[in-house]
Amino acid sequence: MHARSVATVLRIDGEVDAANTDLVAEAIRRFSRLKAPLVLDLGGLDFLAGSGLRALLVLDEEHRRAGLRCCVVGGAALRRLTRVVPDHGLPIADSVASALAHIEGATTARRRLVSGPARQHEPQRDAARRLRGLAS
Repeated sequence: MHARSVATVLRIDGEVDAANTDLVAEAIRRFSRLKAPLVLDLGGLDFLAGSGLRALLVLDEEHRRAGLRCCVVGGAALRRLTRVVPDHGLPIADSVASALAHIEGATTARRRLVSGPARQHEPQRDAARRLRGLAS
């Protein structure tokens, strides 16, 4: 795990199968409780079972409902499953760097959207000041 200013990067290696899917999902949920954007790096997985993909889909939905950004770095194990289920909806990136860039871009866009209405009032204030200056 690496804490970064943009997101927490959680790398999962080895195998995620029916025997450990719930354990892995709970470990991911612990990091989700940080209420920070999360990058799941699955590039080092040797095997990902269908139960693991289902868990990722549930976790992604939980993040969306909580308003948290999440991105998955795929690898060979994930690609095998996403070929079979192409319309999965997971936000997948090719690398940790591109996942971080995606999250940073989405966060920046959201900040612009949220601060947009406040900025719209500034020109109106400036115009009001100019009008007051003309009246005096």
